Amino acid sequence: YYWKNNFDAFLMLVLYHQNMQKIFTMLVILSFCFAGCISEEEQLKFNGTEYQYPPSVPDFTLTDQDGNNVSLSDFKGKVVVVAFIFTSCPDVCPAIEHTLNYVDFMLPDHGIENDVEFISITIDPARDTVEALKNYTTANSFDWPHLTSSNPDDLVTVWNDWNVVVDNDHVYADHSNHDHDHDSHDSSNSTGNESHDEDHEGHGDHDDHSDHSSDSGQEESASADTQYNVGHSTVTFILDQDGNKRVAWSGYDWDAEMFLEDLVTMVYGSNQDSDDHAGHAHH
Repeated sequence: YYWKNNFDAFLMLVLYHQNMQKIFTMLVILSFCFAGCISEEEQLKFNGTEYQYPPSVPDFTLTDQDGNNVSLSDFKGKVVVVAFIFTSCPDVCPAIEHTLNYVDFMLPDHGIENDVEFISITIDPARDTVEALKNYTTANSFDWPHLTSSNPDDLVTVWNDWNVVVDNDHVYADHSNHDHDHDSHDSSNSTGNESHDEDHEGHGDHDDHSDHSSDSGQEESASADTQYNVGHSTVTFILDQDGNKRVAWSGYDWDAEMFLEDLVTMVYGSNQDSDDHAGHAHH
């Protein structure tokens, strides 16, 4: 009797239940879609050591081999490879640089030459002037930015921000006019060592690739005119498109093809065979 005299109310109730069923169905479909996206993201695998919680790095502005200012933010939206080297290095740095040069040469074969940028930052600003970097890159046909600064404090800040451990005794060797408190400099270097250890605790585990990424870095040294040596940990970083440290490659004897695979994975967001992406260069 109630519904007979309240047909409008009955109709509204039926429509309400029908709408709720549609909404429920849509929510179920959306949940499967999101689950698929999350699953795909979780399945990404890298050959290098992946950061479990990728940290961001502060922007910087340094000077390249052509005397131009270059900032990390210039490459926003790209995958960025960052290496720390010095031109007087006898072995480790040349190995890294020539490997990166090969990888750079191979990028067009995978259609990612416009999506990846390389940066090399000196850890020896006293000798690695703009002119020295120009001669070095020209002689070796390296066409990506090699960065230095006339103010060594700029580089010390970058090293500390990146948790790259550098033996800093040499930094002010040729900068006697630069006002600097040596005690505070030593303190800064100590902090960098501690931060470096903490940084690598956040890396994910990749037991299958322990030969490439499980150590904390090689140490290298070189001398010029017996004036001073340079020692530093050797880590090459791959930043994602959001400017976060995503993958680290320690040492120098890593496989160029595996490194290239990591760049392809980072650009395309998938672990498909890199050959599948050949011919998809951005025009």
